[in-house]
Amino acid sequence: MLPICALIHYNERIKGINQTTMKNKLYLILLMAAFVHVTAWACHTPQQSAKLNKMYPDWDFVKMMHKAHNQPYKGYQFNGPAACENGQADVFACHNVDLLGHLDLNQIGGGQGSDSWGWKHETSGRYFALVGRSNGTSFVEITDPANPVYLGNLPSTNGQASAWRDIKTYQDHAFIVADDIEHGMQVFNLTRLLNVQGVQTFTPDHLYEGGGFVSAHNIVINEATGFAYLVGGQNNCLGGLHMVNIQNPVSPQYTACYDADGYTHDAQCLIYAGPDSDHLGREICFASNEDTVTIVDVTNKNNPTMLSRTGYNGQQYTHQGWLTADQKYFLIDDELDELVRRDAGLSDHTRTYVMDLTDLDNPVLTGYHEADGVAVDHNQYIVDGHTYQANYIRGLRILKLGDLAAAEMTEVAYFDTYPDPDNTSNFGGAWNVYPFFDNGVVMVSDVNRGVFILRPNLAEIVDIEAHHSGLWINPDQGGHGLSVDVLPNNQMVIFWYTYDTQGNQIWLLGAGSYANNLATLSVNMTRGALFPPLFNSSDVEFTEWGTFEFEVSACDAAKFRWTPNPGLGYEAGSLSMVPLARNAGLSCEQDSE
Repeated sequence: MLPICALIHYNERIKGINQTTMKNKLYLILLMAAFVHVTAWACHTPQQSAKLNKMYPDWDFVKMMHKAHNQPYKGYQFNGPAACENGQADVFACHNVDLLGHLDLNQIGGGQGSDSWGWKHETSGRYFALVGRSNGTSFVEITDPANPVYLGNLPSTNGQASAWRDIKTYQDHAFIVADDIEHGMQVFNLTRLLNVQGVQTFTPDHLYEGGGFVSAHNIVINEATGFAYLVGGQNNCLGGLHMVNIQNPVSPQYTACYDADGYTHDAQCLIYAGPDSDHLGREICFASNEDTVTIVDVTNKNNPTMLSRTGYNGQQYTHQGWLTADQKYFLIDDELDELVRRDAGLSDHTRTYVMDLTDLDNPVLTGYHEADGVAVDHNQYIVDGHTYQANYIRGLRILKLGDLAAAEMTEVAYFDTYPDPDNTSNFGGAWNVYPFFDNGVVMVSDVNRGVFILRPNLAEIVDIEAHHSGLWINPDQGGHGLSVDVLPNNQMVIFWYTYDTQGNQIWLLGAGSYANNLATLSVNMTRGALFPPLFNSSDVEFTEWGTFEFEVSACDAAKFRWTPNPGLGYEAGSLSMVPLARNAGLSCEQDSE
């Protein structure tokens, strides 16, 4: 009997929503219908169907799932590389990300786009994009990003189509799984791409079906140990970790199964080197298990140990996550929370949750970052202090990580691969981002428009520190300037000694907060009092004047911008600033004790 995909835990979710937001049974039914028609969640097994007291297979859910993922072809005619200028790169909204190259879906085999990965042949220095589609896997050389070359297609096993196809690499081999079809795990020797003449239809070097394996939603590979973890399988392991030894890539060997926490949607598995000394050197999987982050020690494959199973406030569907470089924090994308909040009349802006893993046995949610736009978040990966997020119809979003103890992040770049209006019930656009190439190129696979080859331009960001306190001027405009005070708890005060439009000297006082390298301050103008000894503080009048932004780019360089309120007779503008003098005891790049 074929496995199916459906809404996971929908009974529990609807029950929870009923307790908080439902007004009557009719609204409950309408909300269920909305969930079912706008999306489909991960696949579930016969065991999960029994747990949820649902029929298996439920063909109504099958039909609704496929309808939700039947994304329309959009298409895009690539007109050559386009720098991001004035917020646009050709037809795409952008910030600090240039468009280098593109191949449309109909140029790489057709179907719908899904997951993706990248590969570099170290000896030759050639770069390749491995792009999942509903009917196969496309191999595209992107060594020259402006002229990507489609090399060929590895069709789906038995010619079947799946909305979910996932790819990872190990020792110059690609390992490919697909969901909802009898697909197995395809193994493909990527060095075959080096001598391709013309577009090819490939066959796999091996098809793995060990341990009763048929299909999986996702694949995770720990390159340090040579083990693959096939997750979200529908016919064994309750959808948990199906462990495969791939040290000999063309002869994968089934090793073990971990199903103590049921279905795993995605995971990151590695040799642990984080702050919890109790688990150093162990092979640990950090699993996104629909309703929890579940941490499992898989060092002994025949006796895996669950270290913790942690939910979090705001959880609806724990989809995927990634560890920071120090392995202290885990960033989580929850695929259902925006939609649920929207239907409850709450903010549906994209949230990235942060979990502190200082103690792997007792993780703690530190909070979340909320974006300034609405979209379902899908996959993310962390490189060099930035998280690269594929957020469906808002495309690629790049956030600089700040103080994650307070869930601080700042969006510093983006490229919107889906230039249609944003909403939280559209599952088109950017499916995956691959930010691990060593040449600065980032690849995005898009459900509707194929593969994008991009280059972020991320200037080094220098955080605001105490040494930025002091007097600042623009050398070309002597006679006025700023007094900047960086205060505790990310607060800042700026006095601007300048002039009004009639030449009268004024002081503008800005007060507010900063994050990373940018301070945003509310500004008042003072007037009304007399010179001492006639000064009386009650005579001071405060007029709401506008806002300041103070953005540092080095310990001795900043951009100062001001925006006055309408009707006051002032114009907005900006100045480049350098220090005139510093507070005693503070030198460049060195905070006070």
